[in-house]
Amino acid sequence: MLASLCVAAFAQSDNLRVGFLTVRTGPLAAGGRQMEEGINLLLKERNYAFAGRKVDIIFADTAGSRRSRAPRPRSWSSATRST
Repeated sequence: MLASLCVAAFAQSDNLRVGFLTVRTGPLAAGGRQMEEGINLLLKERNYAFAGRKVDIIFADTAGSRRSRAPRPRSWSSATRST
């Protein structure tokens, strides 16, 4: 039983990685900046943690284009996985 508790505690010691797609450039950038500021404020109020795990947030620019949104999550998942 002690071994299972150690494994569970170890599994949650990694930081929680969150990707957030928003408009950072172009005519809609003001709304994107407000969303980023809101998320950063929420994280600051929670000491950059959820459920006891530190949060690493990754912001990416969609440039207001539907085409630029689809591939990003795949590139994040492959870039953030540890070997």
